[in-house]
Amino acid sequence: MKTRERILRASLTLFNEEGESNVSTVDIADVLDISPGNLYYHFKGKEPIIAELFDQFEREINQVLKAPIKKALAIEDNWVFFYILFEEIYDFRFFYRNITSLTEQYPKLATQFRKLIRSKRQTIASILDTLRKVGFLEMTPEECILLAERCTVHVTYWPSYQELVSPKLTTGEAIHAGVHTLIGQIAPYLPEGRQEFLALIDEFYSNTQE
Repeated sequence: MKTRERILRASLTLFNEEGESNVSTVDIADVLDISPGNLYYHFKGKEPIIAELFDQFEREINQVLKAPIKKALAIEDNWVFFYILFEEIYDFRFFYRNITSLTEQYPKLATQFRKLIRSKRQTIASILDTLRKVGFLEMTPEECILLAERCTVHVTYWPSYQELVSPKLTTGEAIHAGVHTLIGQIAPYLPEGRQEFLALIDEFYSNTQE
């Protein structure tokens, strides 16, 4: 693996585990057993490292977000989609755990993040509207837009919330809890079988914890 890629991978691991603000370029160099000068040759500080990591994240998550836009998912695939979405977010979770601080410190990141949030909202709205049109959900177009907004907020701030209230959860447990809670927001719009659907969600969630 090239040194540049090693630096990016080590940085992502450290940022996710310890928080970006607690990690210096010297820390990254130490983990890789290279000199700070060698790291500086590839990246002139933390900002370009963070910028490149976000570019990677943006490319990966946009591939996920575009899938339901290009072709509507089968009903049973929507819940799998949410898992994939949460997994992508948790792979780069340090961006989400301190959004305000990062976007204030790196203005370019703020612009990219706003664009990404719009894409998430558009994709979730498309999924909900498809479920509405096939009769799986009973809601007005206006309710669909409002629910998409709430779900976007949920997806965006869940890592911070989870870290605050249950910091000892594993990444897998945090993802399961995030998807479970998200689907729970959708359940009230089922025209029938709501209790059965919620029971299935609870059973599925319980099985993933074993």
